[in-house]
Amino acid sequence: MTFLKLTASPAQLLGRVPRRAWRWILRAAVVAAVTPLLLQWVIAYVVGSDARILPPQLLAAKNLLIVTAHPDDECLFFAPSILGVLDRNKAMTGSLLVMSTGNNYGIGEMRKQELAGSCKALGIHEHRCIALDHPELQDNPKVWWDTNLVAKIVHEHVLKWQVDAILTFDAGGVSGHINHRAVSAAVSSYASTNAQAPIAYTLTTTSLLRKYTILGDLPLTALPFAWRILGALSFPTRTANPGDGVRALMANTWHRYRLTRDAFAQHPSQYTWDRHLYMIVSRYVWFNDLKRVPRADEGEAYHAQIAG
Repeated sequence: MTFLKLTASPAQLLGRVPRRAWRWILRAAVVAAVTPLLLQWVIAYVVGSDARILPPQLLAAKNLLIVTAHPDDECLFFAPSILGVLDRNKAMTGSLLVMSTGNNYGIGEMRKQELAGSCKALGIHEHRCIALDHPELQDNPKVWWDTNLVAKIVHEHVLKWQVDAILTFDAGGVSGHINHRAVSAAVSSYASTNAQAPIAYTLTTTSLLRKYTILGDLPLTALPFAWRILGALSFPTRTANPGDGVRALMANTWHRYRLTRDAFAQHPSQYTWDRHLYMIVSRYVWFNDLKRVPRADEGEAYHAQIAG
């Protein structure tokens, strides 16, 4: 008898599950499917402009600068943030500074031209859509860029464009690319130590499993914002406590998701079969969560706000 039980078919084993248990499994599956969709809708359409979700330091900026490493980073990773901010503040001017032309395979000039179309789709003016071709900042997955040089270039453009908010990679670089991480190190150091630097936010890197779950990761990502979301639903506000400004959460509406796809479609040299799949399953085309870069003198107060 024991041997027969151990060799029972999957269908027989499933048949032994009580009907009541199946009902609970079905309910749990429905909740698991509906919750991310509901959260996406609430954040994208209802509370996305609330100061507790999108800090005034970011939303009220006059000149936003996005700093990336390669052409197509702007739409593969940052589109929910770029579109979410520029769409809500029509008076804001968006700028994109790309540290290389992505010339690792010798098509840098082509990728530079493609970038112009992507910027247009994202609402960034062509005169503020720049891909550099510096000899010391060439696309290379094995080379750590000179962070002092990157910081110097960023500072020059901050002054040139009167930038009052920066958006870039965090220490993980989203994909782990060494050039992404070098940009993060440079901008984070600049924003934390230079008195003339504007406020800066970094895009949170997640594990590979969380990265490719479409909206499945949104409940976990939104957990630190739970009370803020409830507060925004109950009594919206355009002002927030200082502690609320250390994080930001932005989700694409369906229209902004279509714009994200349109932006990436301007990069035909990068549009391989796996990128088609990426544009559906990656969390980074649906929503972004950001963290503010702390000033060097903030210390424990900043970490307490993040933990809170």
